[in-house]
Amino acid sequence: MKITVREATAADIPGAIHALVDGFSKDPVMSGALGGSMKIERIRALFELQIRTQYSHADQGRVDVAVDTSGKVLGAALWATPHKSTSFVDELKQVGEYVQVLRGSLISAALTEYKLLKARPVFKHWYLYTIGVHKDARGHGVGSALLDFRREQLGEYPAYLEASTYNSAALYKRHGFVELGGYGKLSKAAIGMWHPAPISSIDKNHATAR
Repeated sequence: MKITVREATAADIPGAIHALVDGFSKDPVMSGALGGSMKIERIRALFELQIRTQYSHADQGRVDVAVDTSGKVLGAALWATPHKSTSFVDELKQVGEYVQVLRGSLISAALTEYKLLKARPVFKHWYLYTIGVHKDARGHGVGSALLDFRREQLGEYPAYLEASTYNSAALYKRHGFVELGGYGKLSKAAIGMWHPAPISSIDKNHATAR
């Protein structure tokens, strides 16, 4: 399977959402926050809201997609830029829209997000919010291709993510992420992982100062 990874166009967004929903339909953290008979509908609505309000805005996020030769989206990744604020107060500013999307799952979703935000590093960094691959494309290196595409563009900033399964944590480890620690009872996995900046700001600024 030939895979091309690039930043998403407007035409790619529906396919990206479809791949993310399929990839996270059984995710333990997502299921814990949005579980119930309407879980799939809530997951889809949540990704639609987050892409529309954050990840499709260049100053806040990036939507990366992996596509085949026909242009079909096989997987997608949502990244917050180092310049995006991740405070809980900022999340609350959109609480009205989240109420409409999450409804009865709002409290559990908010508690999960709050616990993750509390543990997130305070240093500026790229944040991998999510990466999902459609079930029809799994086992073909789509997730690895998505990771490598953005890793090559980190520049002077490190990257951070929360792995929600041990299998995904193993994938991230193979791509240069190191384990920082787990989140206790939040889920069976939920491991914080860190990727150092490819370009050292210390070395760069030291050389400039000479």
